[in-house]
Amino acid sequence: MNNNAHNQGKRIDRKNACPECLRPFPQCFCGRLSIQKNNIRILILQHPQEQYKLLNSARLANKALDNSILRVGLSWRNFRHALGEDVDPKEWGALFLKPNYETGGALEIFDARKRPVNPAPHLKGLVAIDGSWKQAKALWWRNPWLLRLNRITLNPMHRSLRAQVKREGLSTIEAVALALECLGETKSISAHLIEQYEALIIKPVILSSHRM
Repeated sequence: MNNNAHNQGKRIDRKNACPECLRPFPQCFCGRLSIQKNNIRILILQHPQEQYKLLNSARLANKALDNSILRVGLSWRNFRHALGEDVDPKEWGALFLKPNYETGGALEIFDARKRPVNPAPHLKGLVAIDGSWKQAKALWWRNPWLLRLNRITLNPMHRSLRAQVKREGLSTIEAVALALECLGETKSISAHLIEQYEALIIKPVILSSHRM
């Protein structure tokens, strides 16, 4: 077993972890993480069993993106309950890993009725689900309001930096980075997310201190 595979399931001791970033105190990245100014808002719904894993890419994405929210739980009454405000579901999309290798495109958009949307609409926000495949399915079924959003299907051209159960599998931060780049955000934002994630995997302490 390689070191990445070993760390993938390792959990953090809450008593010896920073309450903000949930990293072990020697590896705390609060104040050292470069914060990116993203226009497309990100809402991450994280399964409770994921929040104390050592390689927690959802929290890293939340800390690295200025315009993002992380919610930990199993269900929310509606979109407003999850996001904290009223928005138009038609202006949001939910990330969904269901690649279509025939298209060759990295991202496709479908409306709430699963009809292709072309040209792509101007999306104000994205919802990403953080958890294993089984946990993600549970979150989908427990939150039927997600079906009112556009569906953003990702077809990654490259494998994840970390071992995944399925070929098309991506960590949450990788999925967010790919979606943001495809939807027109500054490429440096996505590149920075991947750099920080790679640093988290290879060397837990993130060294960047520049604030965008």
